[in-house]
Amino acid sequence: MNRREAIKVAGIVAMVAAVGAEAKMAETNMNRMEMKPKDPKKLEKGELKHTPLITVKEKDANGYTQVEITIGQGGIIHPSTPDHWIDFIELYADGKLVGKSTLEPEISRGATAFSVKLDSVKELKARSGCNLHGIWTSTKKI
Repeated sequence: MNRREAIKVAGIVAMVAAVGAEAKMAETNMNRMEMKPKDPKKLEKGELKHTPLITVKEKDANGYTQVEITIGQGGIIHPSTPDHWIDFIELYADGKLVGKSTLEPEISRGATAFSVKLDSVKELKARSGCNLHGIWTSTKKI
């Protein structure tokens, strides 16, 4: 198998794995309700555990900025157990989807990063899904 064929096969395997993860989420009872904190300026412990934290790093030589998203704030880390985990994290730049990470229980923690060109972006939005406690969103002005 030559390099090009190997790359094609690897891409197909990655797509099948992603479809499998999405199918697993669909077959389990996932909470897909949009959640909002009672007071966005004073998050409670459960809200801190689920709200995405957006951290913007420095721009690299090619114009890309590392944007890290972790689920959990204030020293409270979201668990990753067979019964309670973050199943996805999405990043949007001015409303346009930048990327989505699909996560598995136990083996992965609620964190991801994307390299993004932010030159004219005014707002970042992160969404994360907890299988038990719904979808949580946070925004960050740039």
